[in-house]
Amino acid sequence: MSIAIHSPLVKSRMLPSCLLALGMIAMSASARATYQGANNIIVADFEGDDYGAWKTTGTAFGKGPAHGTLPGQMMVEGFLGRGLVNSFNGGDDSKGRLTSPTFKLERKFLTFLIGGGGWANETCMNLMVDGKVVRTATGPNTLQGGSERLMASAWDVAEFLGKDVVIEIVDEHSGGWGHINVDQIVQTNDKEAIPLAAIPKPPASVIFRNVHVNADFIQFPLVRRERSGQQGVERFTIEEHGKVVRFLHVQIADKDQKPDFQFSYDVREFKGRDVTLKFKSYDEGVLNRLEFNNTEYRDPKAYDGPFRPQFHFSPRLGWMNDINGSYYQNGLYHIFYQSNPTYTNPSAGFDMHWGHSVSKDLIHWTEWPIALYPDSTGQCYSGTAVMIQTAIAGLTDGLTLPSPALMFAATEPFSQHLATTRDGGKSWQRFAGNPVLPNIGGGDRDPKVFWHEPSKHYIMIMYVDDHGYIFHRSTDLIHWERTSEIKNWYECPEFLKMKSPTTGEDLYVLYGNYNSPAGSGGISSPSAYQMGQFDGKVFSPIGPVRRAHQGPNFYAALTFVNEPKGRPIMMCWASGTNAPGEPFNQCAGIPLLLTLKGINGVDTLCFEPAREVNALRGKPILSLRNVTVAEARKSLDALSKEAPLDVTVRLRPASDGLITVRSREFILTYDPARKTLTRDNQVTDIHPGKSIDVRFLIDRSIVESFWNGGEAAYTAASLYTQNGPAFGIKGDAVIEELIVYPMSNIWKK
Repeated sequence: MSIAIHSPLVKSRMLPSCLLALGMIAMSASARATYQGANNIIVADFEGDDYGAWKTTGTAFGKGPAHGTLPGQMMVEGFLGRGLVNSFNGGDDSKGRLTSPTFKLERKFLTFLIGGGGWANETCMNLMVDGKVVRTATGPNTLQGGSERLMASAWDVAEFLGKDVVIEIVDEHSGGWGHINVDQIVQTNDKEAIPLAAIPKPPASVIFRNVHVNADFIQFPLVRRERSGQQGVERFTIEEHGKVVRFLHVQIADKDQKPDFQFSYDVREFKGRDVTLKFKSYDEGVLNRLEFNNTEYRDPKAYDGPFRPQFHFSPRLGWMNDINGSYYQNGLYHIFYQSNPTYTNPSAGFDMHWGHSVSKDLIHWTEWPIALYPDSTGQCYSGTAVMIQTAIAGLTDGLTLPSPALMFAATEPFSQHLATTRDGGKSWQRFAGNPVLPNIGGGDRDPKVFWHEPSKHYIMIMYVDDHGYIFHRSTDLIHWERTSEIKNWYECPEFLKMKSPTTGEDLYVLYGNYNSPAGSGGISSPSAYQMGQFDGKVFSPIGPVRRAHQGPNFYAALTFVNEPKGRPIMMCWASGTNAPGEPFNQCAGIPLLLTLKGINGVDTLCFEPAREVNALRGKPILSLRNVTVAEARKSLDALSKEAPLDVTVRLRPASDGLITVRSREFILTYDPARKTLTRDNQVTDIHPGKSIDVRFLIDRSIVESFWNGGEAAYTAASLYTQNGPAFGIKGDAVIEELIVYPMSNIWKK
């Protein structure tokens, strides 16, 4: 996640207007004019170290103005100078009030900057005359997402000229957007184009519909969400016996509004049962318009979009991120993935489901029903699958063993939960005794669970804020004992037993995201590994942490449990890929075979496409042997940028000059003298002989590249509409062999 740095703008009513204007460059010309007016009266600019004569109650406003963003808050923008009112002190659950001294209204308008929560009467600024609220304004946000930007607004107060008034800034809301931001309150006779504050609407009513579920799906006519805090998006819940058993944020089309798309919400889990539907709306008939039937609507053109990857997995609808719980059983590979099925913008952090797809060959994928839904325990964050081999009282009753179980993180509070299946993975039931591991610290998540035969225990490796990875063990997946921890590792652990090619001993590979301590000189990488020994309790490293996959869009990768040939096959979330205008967002990397190779006497983790990928190749459209790069250029320039391709090359540098290999805007430079690969500022050592093998897998919105038998591997977000060739080579080298294969579309029958 990238973090922008905000430099507060300097302001003061004593500054010359030219300097004040420099402090308002982010504002409209009219807003600048309003704040600069010579006859304006600044009520408060919150530039002091304390609130002066303003009085506070509660804790939300702190002891004085904030200097921008507070701990745990998204970046606050749009305020002037170095200070503002920010009631995020202590987080969204803190409350309080900030009240001005009495002052006289001497101008027709009050203008101000306001942001934060949009809760009427709860996160607001009020103007009070004789103890009564005569004007009020709120921030714009009531849903997760949104922005902390303050916007200019105004009140027309002409009717109160000459009266004594008080301003009260209120934070009485707990939970999401439970804070208010205010700055630069000014009296003026000319507000220019600053809009009048809208009268805050009272909260929408909670609408109920009691139903007996006798169909498979609820049909939602939905308005497409462009952002998280979009007006009209509310939380739809299904409750049973007063308990929330499902929730999903949606915007349901109005009665006479044409929906942007239809979404079939699977409710087979509740068939034959009585449930209550709940939704906040100004339309009392909104839930009565929802239809129940047994037909799942699937847009027949969903996979036909121009940016849909042709041979990489992507969800039919909505957002995806981390790969979860991959396993193999009864002829099917299963992948699960973090999913928000009705929203395509960046979505990690809310409405997380576990999407589910299966494949017979690791390549062609069929969507199965969503495996896990958010409920009263919160969202369904990442986790893994484990194969249960022997009976466990209270957990495996009615299961045919061996059977998979899913271990995942719920979020309210963060804790670890189990789910099992009785129908081959078509549906999943949560364990009645959840959580099996209660909250430890902040953000406990991403449990990796496996059976450790030597110690006869299940092992869980889990990320916990401020701890890194914590190891637990259990004999029954239900009762867990904490055994050890290892610092500096972050999110999405994987743990593999592999044989060292240099010593022949069985070792473990700890894999995940690693952040070196400041000043240590070590690596920081979203894909790192370390070799070591494991005794069932403690992982003992025997080598340094090393970069694994080179990225830049490779994240949250897991291997398949119970893979039929015992191969460590890994798939990743190709984070940062996108598909403009499509009904989905993000995709997965191709399945990769992990191997340990002894390179210069060092056990080196290598990534190569699984052999199943080769089955997608068509008849070669280009085949060259023993030609120079210059001789190959014309043929390479003729390759279609839109066509999905698999390009294999073996190069022999003819000199010490640089060799540049490119697909669109993804560029790698090989230095044969130093034996390094460079992408942007990232330099990677490799160890080829006189020739080097290269493979590029080029799809509509992603490019993957593999060098020297997978010693260096890259996954890059790349739209075919970007500048640059489909595939090109520059430099002085002999192409010993180059073959270009067209790749089949995995979505076409």
